[in-house]
Amino acid sequence: MASPLTIAGAGPAGLAAAINLARSGFAVEVFEKRRDAGARFHGDLQGLENWSRATDVLDDLRRFNIHPTFDYRPFKKIFHGNATRTRCLNLDKPGFYLLRRGTVPNSLDQSLKHQAIAAGVQIRFGCRIPPESADIVATGVSSTRVVAVAKGVVFSTDADDLAVGFFGDSLAPLGYSYLLVAAGIGCIATVLFRDFPRATHCFQAAKAALLDRFPVRIASERPFGGIGQFLLRPRFYERGTLFVGEAAGLQDLFWGFGIRTAIESGALAAQSLITGSSYEVLARKRFLRRHRASIVNRFLWESLRWHDYSIIMTILDRYDLRLLYPLYNGSRLHRILYPLAAWHAKRRLRPPPR
Repeated sequence: MASPLTIAGAGPAGLAAAINLARSGFAVEVFEKRRDAGARFHGDLQGLENWSRATDVLDDLRRFNIHPTFDYRPFKKIFHGNATRTRCLNLDKPGFYLLRRGTVPNSLDQSLKHQAIAAGVQIRFGCRIPPESADIVATGVSSTRVVAVAKGVVFSTDADDLAVGFFGDSLAPLGYSYLLVAAGIGCIATVLFRDFPRATHCFQAAKAALLDRFPVRIASERPFGGIGQFLLRPRFYERGTLFVGEAAGLQDLFWGFGIRTAIESGALAAQSLITGSSYEVLARKRFLRRHRASIVNRFLWESLRWHDYSIIMTILDRYDLRLLYPLYNGSRLHRILYPLAAWHAKRRLRPPPR
């Protein structure tokens, strides 16, 4: 009897790989150092972005053998602005789907866990496996190069569903802050790409500005936070081990969205093992252009933030999220700007002197 395939990490990428392998008849063991799937989250809301592909993300999940049994809310109406003005985008299709992360019922993490177990996957919680011993590594980025810090609160509310994004370096240096409400759960957070020691101050300023413009009732407030890490050059294969999701460096340097790509990379790694094809070749073809585009997008974002991001907001007003599809998938302009943007990112990602 063949030894089971081993996966390090029970996040979306690792579980997507496990589900696809198990449904193709492979024995699979997943090793997760935490006590449960999603244990590093706090029931907070995250966006499953729907603007970076021509297809709907839920249809893509089904093609990846992932059933969207988790709770989600589509959003076609999105507010954006800063501390002085706010605009509303009304979209033809959902700009994103809001879902919950963590160990709460019907979260993305719990849904993937149950699908994996139903497919016959053995998940060993509270257990680690050395990366070099795993067939697939899905443990997140091991780099010390932190590019973003998030600080926020999750709460209960009786407010209607709502999605608001604010820009402004006084609220979120080089980043964004947001207020999200879906099905009685709300989140307020700020995401900083610079000046990390000011995270608490910026969060308080962002919370005040968002609630001043969109007052919602808050109950049972609980803090949450996190960091974003990034690899300038993705790694997909090393000494017989496949790397997926954030462990491969597949994080969006532009705004930090990564769930869709994580699940896609996990499914692609499983496909390569099922068919005997090269995951590295498949992954470079599927993801490298988008990865480089995110580096250029971050460079453009930081270069065009004059007048408290008013130029960017004007562009969004004119083109709405249709602009994001070519931005996320690369263009001739991206190819031209990539060497400069990569040099800029390399300087940003340089570890601080000791």
